[in-house]
Amino acid sequence: MRGDDAQDSAGDSADTLAGTALSEITSELAAAYLDMVNEFEAAGEDYGWNDVDLARHDFTAFVDDLRNESLDIGLPPDIVPQTTYVLLDREGRALGEIRFRPHLTPPFEQHNGHIGYNVRPSQRGNGYATRMLALVLEKARALGLERVMLPVRDENLASLRVIVKNGGVMERTGAELGSGEIVSIYWIAL
Repeated sequence: MRGDDAQDSAGDSADTLAGTALSEITSELAAAYLDMVNEFEAAGEDYGWNDVDLARHDFTAFVDDLRNESLDIGLPPDIVPQTTYVLLDREGRALGEIRFRPHLTPPFEQHNGHIGYNVRPSQRGNGYATRMLALVLEKARALGLERVMLPVRDENLASLRVIVKNGGVMERTGAELGSGEIVSIYWIAL
């Protein structure tokens, strides 16, 4: 899973997380979303999870694309629907993004899993990845899923902690096809 470099520390206070909420991306969130994307890029990190160029030039069309993606409208046959959320603080600042795919088919069942997430660089280590994942797990439960799968690259220790804090249990570790990177597969029972 790329972008889950979110660091969480054991001393996170409930106050830090109070007032955060997940929201699907809407036109009203354009400034907050693009501010988050810009921070990733300023930190030298690629933001390859969504069509950033479209978001910068026509945010309404970007939102429409995300909505269609969640409703399985116009997707290629090998792409599964996913819903993209942002975690917002009390002031409406985008703290991170999480993508939820309720159903998996190859290659998603092997490479992407049900959930992928990323936290803006300045907000890592505050518990936001753990919070986002917990909130999306509630959505998965509401849909009747029995468990969700999350692959994570072994060097991403912060994401491993996030997954384990949310009940993740490692099933296997192996080399990813193509890249040869070591990836661990975790399942979270719902």
